[in-house]
Amino acid sequence: TLIYNKYSNNIAERIGYYPQLPNGWAIIKVGDAAIYVNGRAFKPEEWNNKGLPIIRIQNLNDAAAHYNYSCDVYEDKYLIHKGDLLFAWAASLGTYIWNGNEAWLNQHIFKVIPYPFMDKKFLYYAFKSMISDFITQSHGSGMVHITKKQFENITLLLPPLDEQKRIVQTLERYYKQIDAIMENL
Repeated sequence: TLIYNKYSNNIAERIGYYPQLPNGWAIIKVGDAAIYVNGRAFKPEEWNNKGLPIIRIQNLNDAAAHYNYSCDVYEDKYLIHKGDLLFAWAASLGTYIWNGNEAWLNQHIFKVIPYPFMDKKFLYYAFKSMISDFITQSHGSGMVHITKKQFENITLLLPPLDEQKRIVQTLERYYKQIDAIMENL
């Protein structure tokens, strides 16, 4: 069933195409695509030099950035595993696939848990393409951020799951070719 509601005009204007969607596609809100769990507000006295790393925004943007660690145990919702989808909603907005080992998630980053009709990598690439939409909805000057409500109300084009997987395969094939070209420059 095609979801074609008050958000359709917004999407049509944004993408600049005829608003008729392909068969099986829908327009949904970002909030209807996944569960978003905000990281924990770690206090400096909880930091340590050992234990699990605490993922901060600077760790997502700079592989060489220093990690804080914690030996304490927290709620499972803050535990990140390799392959988890993350979205930084403050400072430098961005989406990431965590490639490290188990770690704790710090505040200002959502752990994104896609619903079964969403392919995680499709959502990753969709969020990458929507960064300007997220920035438009953000506020602040030194440290911009987007509220969860603003973030969840942004519209998203949703293809059927099989099409999402085909889109991801195509994108990854092209990125692999681009990486090979860049290595040979």
